[in-house]
Amino acid sequence: MIDLSAPPFALLAERDMDLLVLEEMLSSEPFRKWLVSKLYNGSRQFRRMVGAWHTPSLDPLGSVDILFVFEEMLEGHKCAILIENKIDQPKQNLQAQRYFEFGEKGIEDGYWDEYLTCLFSPQAYFSSLEPSEYFSSYLSYEEIEEWFSRAAQETRSATVERAAYKKTLIRQAIEQGTGVMRLQKQSRTEQTVSENVPLKQQALPEKTFSPAATEGYEYPKKTVSASDFRVFPGGVFNLPAGYREAEDTIVGKFFNDLQAFAKQYYPALGMKKPTGSAAEAAWIEFSPQDFPRDISIIHKMPQGFMDLSFAMTSLAMIQPPYQPYIDNDMTFKENGKTAIIRIIVPPADPQQGFEAQKDILGFALQKAQKLYQLYTHVVNSGMTGKSSAPEELYL
Repeated sequence: MIDLSAPPFALLAERDMDLLVLEEMLSSEPFRKWLVSKLYNGSRQFRRMVGAWHTPSLDPLGSVDILFVFEEMLEGHKCAILIENKIDQPKQNLQAQRYFEFGEKGIEDGYWDEYLTCLFSPQAYFSSLEPSEYFSSYLSYEEIEEWFSRAAQETRSATVERAAYKKTLIRQAIEQGTGVMRLQKQSRTEQTVSENVPLKQQALPEKTFSPAATEGYEYPKKTVSASDFRVFPGGVFNLPAGYREAEDTIVGKFFNDLQAFAKQYYPALGMKKPTGSAAEAAWIEFSPQDFPRDISIIHKMPQGFMDLSFAMTSLAMIQPPYQPYIDNDMTFKENGKTAIIRIIVPPADPQQGFEAQKDILGFALQKAQKLYQLYTHVVNSGMTGKSSAPEELYL
C-alpha cells in the first residue's frame, strides 16, 4: 500500500546530503559566499570558486566527503574547505585528525594555500564530541535548512518549489539522524533497567520509533561569535561553540602551567600565551627577542608540528643558508607565502591538562629550543663568517 501523504523518500544516506550541498556549491553564487562567510566567521571573503568535489582522494590518506576550493579576496590565496558529513553513524567513526593531515598534504602537494576542516551533521551531534573529534568549524543541517527557508529565496537562487523540496529532504535527515541517536540512548537505558527487572515484569513498548516521533522537538540553537573561530595560514583548530566552563578552566590552567614551565627551562624562547578564550587556542607561538617580526617558532599541537616559520618568504630563500645545518629530524616545507623548517613532535591536547602531558610537552620545547639554536647559529655565522658541522651545533 502506498501512503500518498508520506515524504518522497523513506531512508536517507549521507550521500544524499553530500550531493545536496555539492549542488549548491556548484550552482549558487550566493550559497558559496554565505558558506565561506559562515565557516570563516567573516575572516575570509569569497572571490571565485576553483571547484567542488565529492569524495576526492589523496594518497595515502584516503578521501574526504566534500572538498570545496575557492580563491579568497584579500591575497588571492587558494583556500580548501574539507567537509566530513555525519547523518546517523556512530561518532566513533569521526576522523578529525586525518582531515587535518589531508589539509596539510594538500598544501605540500600545491593544491591549496590554506585549509579549514568542517563537521557537517545535525546540530545535536555536536554536543557529545570528544577533544579528539574537534574540527575547525561546524555546519549543521539546521543551518542549511534555514538557508533554503530564507536566503535561497531572498537571493533568488532557488524557486519556492525547489526550496520546499530541499527543506523536506533536510528535515527528514535531521529527524533521522537525531532520532537514531536518541533511540540508541533510550535502548541503552532500557537495557540497563531490564537487567534488574524479572522477565515476567518486563513489558513490551507501547509503540515503535518512527521519524515522526521527533516532530515539534526544539533543537538547540548554536550561538556563534568571533571568539569561536581562530584561522591560521595552513590550518585551523578550535573547540565547538558552547564548550563547558569547566573545560575552559582546564585549558586556561594548561596554558598557565605550560608558560611557567617554558619560562623556567626555556626562557629565551619567549612563549606567548594565546589571546582570546583559552579554549580557542591550539597553536603556541614563540617569539624570542632577537627574532624579526616575520619569523617565529610555532607549536601546532593537534598536528604535532614544531615549525620555524618565515612569513612572506619563499623556500628558495632559506634553503641555501640553512641546508648545511639541517639535522636528520628537520624538513623544509612551504605553506603559501611562508617557508618552514619543521620537526615532528607528538600531538598534544590542552583539554588533557599539563601534568598528564608534561613529558611530551617538555620534548616539544626541546625541539623548539633546537630550532631557535639553528636560527641564531645561521644568523651569527653569516655575520662572523664562522660555521660548524651539524653534529657540533646540536651537542
